[in-house]
Formats: sequence, C-alpha cells, structure tokens
Amino acid sequence: MNATIHLSHHDVDQANCHGCLHGFPRKCSCGGHIHAETRMNEESGVSIEYKCDKCDFVFDIEEEEY
Repeated sequence: MNATIHLSHHDVDQANCHGCLHGFPRKCSCGGHIHAETRMNEESGVSIEYKCDKCDFVFDIEEEEY
C-alpha cells in the first residue's frame, strides 16, 4: 500500500497531536503512536491513512463519496 501520510506534519512521540484526526494518535502494539489523517481523492473519495511513528505500520481505509 502506498501511504502519503507524512509524519513531519504530526507531533511524533506525543500522546496529543495537532495534525491528527479526532481520537488520534492511538498507541500501537510496538509502543509507538499511530497517527491519522484524511485525504480527498477524486477517484475514490475520502482516504483515511494511519501510520505508526515507531514501526512505520501503515493502514489505509477508503470510503466512497455519497
């Protein structure tokens, strides 16, 4: 998966992050923090991207536009 989340826009190693969606970051099983942000895509609608600031785990969810 190709994630476009850039941790330079997030508060790395912090429990509170001004660049994250509400409710993030969350603790990762590795001990790091999973950051989240949204992206608009003309083809697929809203893309929500998650990335851990320690282990670089990436998870993408795409939602259709209505």
